[in-house]
Order: sequence, then structure tokens, then C-alpha cells
Amino acid sequence: MKRMLALLTVTLAACAPQFTPRPDATPFTGYVAVGDSITAGFQSAGLTAESQRAAYPHLLGQRAGVDVPMPEIGEPGCPPPVGVKGEANCERTHPEIVSPDVAVPGAKVHDVLVTTDTQVTDPDPQLYDPRLYRAILGAGVTQIDAATARKPKFVTVWIGNNDVLLPTLRGDLTKATPLESFRTDYATVIERLKAAGAQYVVLMTIPDVTRVPALVPVRLLKLTGLVDSSCDGQESYFGTGTLATASKDKPLSCTSPEVLTKDEYLRAQQIVEGYNDAIRTIAASHGAVVFDVNAVLNTLPGRPLIPTASSPFGRTFSLDGVHPSSFAHARFAQALAAFMNEQFGTSINPY
Repeated sequence: MKRMLALLTVTLAACAPQFTPRPDATPFTGYVAVGDSITAGFQSAGLTAESQRAAYPHLLGQRAGVDVPMPEIGEPGCPPPVGVKGEANCERTHPEIVSPDVAVPGAKVHDVLVTTDTQVTDPDPQLYDPRLYRAILGAGVTQIDAATARKPKFVTVWIGNNDVLLPTLRGDLTKATPLESFRTDYATVIERLKAAGAQYVVLMTIPDVTRVPALVPVRLLKLTGLVDSSCDGQESYFGTGTLATASKDKPLSCTSPEVLTKDEYLRAQQIVEGYNDAIRTIAASHGAVVFDVNAVLNTLPGRPLIPTASSPFGRTFSLDGVHPSSFAHARFAQALAAFMNEQFGTSINPY
């Protein structure tokens, strides 16, 4: 049996496409990644060195044959991911390393420009953690300052998810960042990057936040007895944060302010579309290109028919039902490699 498996491994390796970098390709150097928890490598409600090394910026660097060191957090993580015990450790294992990944979990577009470990406007306790700002960026440093200090040449920008995600999961879209504010701050981020010398800028779209498994339809919750009769016939949704307070003895009501109604569900999608239209317009006016993350997500497995304890949301999402899994990050890195080769003439392994 072992000989058969070894033969199969050798056969598959021989059939895999062979990649030889082109000598005349645009050198993939000076890479910087700007963003939030996804770009930072946050998975299963925690940030660990293992999840950071599984993040798409690090994997993209591996495909390009260049070192993209991450600002690795010590064990058991900051905070520890789902299922891992222990007190949060928010210290860097190698603080001397200057990482090109400056993304900070919880960041919104405005945070990229102004927020540090000591300075933040209207902090959300579920998003803002000063310890992570200090660990990733250093004391008193904003994300845009860290990015420009690294003298970027290639930049990926995946920011704006948090401007709409939590308002959607909490059923309160009045808390989503207004489109004009989003547009102004986003344009300023790109202007700062271009002024710092960034030549090749990839703007990544905001995914459809209504598709995350952490937003659960009441039709499924009816089967578990976690919602009451006010939800009969309703096309409404609850976020898993709200669900954590529910039980069969104290079911949720579809009259509560935390419910996301059908109209609000559609409104959340419209907000994302507005953000993405702004991103495309900004890209066109600043010499950047747009990478559609939804096109990648559409190729990945959806919610499983039969959830398991080890994979309740399937292969695409980690255990928090919001952040992409290592499998999804690998697919993002592969798609980005092919996209950059096409757009910029790089020679990054797309296989």
C-alpha cells in the first residue's frame, strides 16, 4: 500500500505543470500588503504565527520566490483562536523583523490613515485591539506610515470589509461607514501609497458580506428552536454573536433590533456594491488595477450540508465563520499570482 501511495505521489508531481520564471519579467520586489484581519492572517477568531504564515501575502511571496516575513505573534496567539486555551500573547517572536505585511485586524479604511496603539476614534471593542497595533506596527505608528516607510513598489490593498461587516452581523446598517467618507479615505490611502513610490497597486474588492456563514438565516434557526414564532415566514438573519445569547428557553425574536431583515440584507449588498464602485473609480483615476475577490470566492465550496465540529462552515471559512481558511488563502494567492502576471508582466508561479 505504501509503495502504491509513493508511486501515486511521484506520478502526480510529474503531471503537475512545471513553472520556469521568465528572465525578462518585471521583478516582484518591494511588496507591501495593506489591509485588515484577512490580510494579517487572522483565522478562527485568533491571530497566530501559523495562521499568519498561511495568509495570502506570505504565500504570494513564496510563489514569487521572495521572502515576505510576517510579524509573527507568540503562542498561543492574540487572541488565541477558537479551541485553544491560554492567555493572549500579543508579543512578537522576532520584533527585529520589518514585515511588509502591515495589515491590522479590525482596521477600517479610516483606521489605515489615523489609528495607532494609542490613538483611535470611536473604538469598537470587537475590532480595536491596541496590542495588535503595537505588535504589528510599533508604538504610535499608523498603517499608512508603516506602509510608506517600507518604500513600496508592489502593493495589495484589501481594506473596507470592517466598514460594513459588523453592522451587517449586528443588524444595524446605520453604523456602516457612509459611502462618501469611505471614498474620501480610500482615495487618500492610494494617493499616499503612490506618492511613496508604489508603481504597481492592486485594489481588492469588498466581498459580499451577506454570504459569510456567521450570518445565519432564521429558516435554519427554526430547526434548532433558537428563534420564536415572530420569525415564522420571515426572510431574516442573525449574526453568530447574537446567536451566542440565545437558547431554547430564551429564543431570539425577529422583532429585536439585532435581526437583519430582508430589506436590510439587500441594503448590505448595496453598500458593498457602492464601496466596490468607489474602489473601481479610484483605481481608474490613480493608475491602479482591481482584483475581484468575489470571483475567487465563487469558485470555492459553500456552506456544508452536514456541518462537523472540526469544520462547521466548510473548507472556505475558518471556525469563526467570517475569516477565510488556509485553503481559501492559498487560492487567493494563486489567483493573485496569475492576475499580477497578466497586469504587470511579473513571472510569479500561478500553478
